[in-house]
Amino acid sequence: MPFSKKEAPNCDWCVFKKNCFFSLLEEKSSQKHWKDMRVAHRFRAGDVVFHEGEKPQGLYVVCTGRVKIYKSSRTGQQLVTRMESPGDLLGHRSMLSGENYSGSSEAMEESVVSMVDETTFNNFLLKHPKASLRLLRELSKDVRRGEDKARDIAFKPARGRLANVILNVMRRTDGKMKVSGLKRKDLAEMSALTIETTVRLLQDFEKRGILKRREKDLVVLQEEPLHTMAERFS
Repeated sequence: MPFSKKEAPNCDWCVFKKNCFFSLLEEKSSQKHWKDMRVAHRFRAGDVVFHEGEKPQGLYVVCTGRVKIYKSSRTGQQLVTRMESPGDLLGHRSMLSGENYSGSSEAMEESVVSMVDETTFNNFLLKHPKASLRLLRELSKDVRRGEDKARDIAFKPARGRLANVILNVMRRTDGKMKVSGLKRKDLAEMSALTIETTVRLLQDFEKRGILKRREKDLVVLQEEPLHTMAERFS
């Protein structure tokens, strides 16, 4: 699939730049270099950014939209290990370790994803040594997130895991907190739950006045109960 300079957003004008690797680069020269070397592609919902088992071609960063990382079983079941938002890096761990991708990446909604090929990125790190320290910080955060995910799956009750996912994916739209563009299947995969359990819990949340369904969206009416459930056993 074609990546081009035309699709690459301008980092200086990006509303998400504070969450991006770009903002961690202290030197103006390294920020300019980062902007100039990126190419990007616009993915539709359901488009795959990379497949599990493929050899990494480079480093990716989510510019707009949402992208999930998931592992698949032989029967087609999915376990969503991460959900990445604007500013988050993708595929960097596999690229740096020289290993094939351990999971697949798929756009959950229309998303713009930038890429820097491996050779170009390695040359960038050689030219800007301080950027390596910033990359180590991002890798450390990834390790922590992975540990937290494993702990939640092992110890946190089902309703706490679903509540945590809802809190992470909800966005303010038209003055209300909503979960938009996600199917029950998506919520189940992100929570490491079955669809049946997810549907049952969503119905329970609705009966308790925590949220309500409105067409294809979930409107969050009360955030505090969700926080209470999500933080239990954390």
